[in-house]
Amino acid sequence: MTDRPIIHPIQPQSAASTAPTPLFGSEADSFVQQLRLAAQAHRSGRLDEAIASYLKLLAVRPYHAELHNNLGVALRLTGKLDASVSHHRLSLAADPDNPALHSNLGNALRAANRLEEAVKHHYRSVTLNRDFAEGFFNLALCLRDLGRLDEAVGCFGRSLALNPDNRRARVELAIALMTRGELRDGFATYEIRKRLPETPVPDFTQPAWDGGSIEGKRILLYPEQGLGDVLLFVRFARELKRRGATVLVLCQALLKELLGNVEFIDQVIAEGEPLPAFDLHASMVSLPHLCGADFDALAVEAAYLRAPADSRIKLGHLDKAKLRIGIYWAAMPNQPLDRQRSVPFAHFMALAGDAELLIFSLQGGVHQQDIQQFGAGGLVHDVGRGIFDFAEAASALSQLDLLISIDAPIAHLAAAMGMKTWVLLPSTADWRWQLGGAHAPWYPSARLFRQPKPGDWEAVFANVAAELGALKQRAPSA
Repeated sequence: MTDRPIIHPIQPQSAASTAPTPLFGSEADSFVQQLRLAAQAHRSGRLDEAIASYLKLLAVRPYHAELHNNLGVALRLTGKLDASVSHHRLSLAADPDNPALHSNLGNALRAANRLEEAVKHHYRSVTLNRDFAEGFFNLALCLRDLGRLDEAVGCFGRSLALNPDNRRARVELAIALMTRGELRDGFATYEIRKRLPETPVPDFTQPAWDGGSIEGKRILLYPEQGLGDVLLFVRFARELKRRGATVLVLCQALLKELLGNVEFIDQVIAEGEPLPAFDLHASMVSLPHLCGADFDALAVEAAYLRAPADSRIKLGHLDKAKLRIGIYWAAMPNQPLDRQRSVPFAHFMALAGDAELLIFSLQGGVHQQDIQQFGAGGLVHDVGRGIFDFAEAASALSQLDLLISIDAPIAHLAAAMGMKTWVLLPSTADWRWQLGGAHAPWYPSARLFRQPKPGDWEAVFANVAAELGALKQRAPSA
């Protein structure tokens, strides 16, 4: 991407009347040296230090394109998106025909979910330089976010034609293909992610499984990304068991008891525990590719996760209500897409005054306090506060008629259990839910409710309310 800090001076092309007082001799040398040190701190991830240095230098050169650009990048990385956009605009004012600066402004606008504006600047960047590989890459990301997948795939292709060694572009192309529903080709291309520094392959002495015969072998499946991916892809362990393997699953501690109930898994090991002997290993995210999955069959696949037989989690009786409904509305604060995926709790308040519904919160983390902040303690039963792992979450889910959730691990769990699951999705949804449509490619019991435009949760909840009305009519009376 073009958001790495620039360390070579950019000569502003602005009018002379706006130019800063020129620096000469040792003063100029000192400025360049300080700029290099600030950029070095930036590259090293010391963003607060870099931002402070850039601000000091701006006091000397307030119209310096490079400074505004680098400051904009650093502010974006720290989540200060409005300030980031403004600094990138000032950078462009000083150097309006610089394609990299247009692309960086596009990056900041994309981070702020201002996608249409972002696309305009990305287009401008590649118009100024038709051989700008990173510009085409950034444009493709934005087009993919907007659901313009054919254009996105074309731009990824152009970027790769200009820079065939760009592994990140191949990974993002794979995501576009999977979002478009081309799962077989997408997962095959997605394997290149293992050659990126943020997706390291564990340092096992045993070989990685290449998709060949595994009869009589002990294979260790390990988690590569988040909890949701383990819940989604552990299903393919069933195929490995069918092929005659002994299946060992390494997972996050929160999942150990839940996965210990799965009949096609022979042993579950929590991260940090000693590993048993094994012959081969594989990332769970690679299993669809390595197994040669029949993706059409997934749409009718039976549930593969279940709640433990015994649990201390006991939900209340229906009494006069017709339906028990679980809700989950917010991603964890440290998640990068929290702003887009999370739903303000206020939208769920409209459900809480319905005598035919019993509402149970399965929300975890700091967002549990939303219930009290909205005065909903007598309207929403806070079950999430007493759930400490996914086995207990499964026990709670098994007592519900419906889960209404954002894109979160709890939604994957409910759908993998075969329960009725309504997933609330932003206009730019994760590739796992693909583009458009009300049905998930992985879960027969899931229904998807998508924003028609960025931020429009009102339309989503209008559809949810209509579907709830129909569901209540079909439900037996208490």
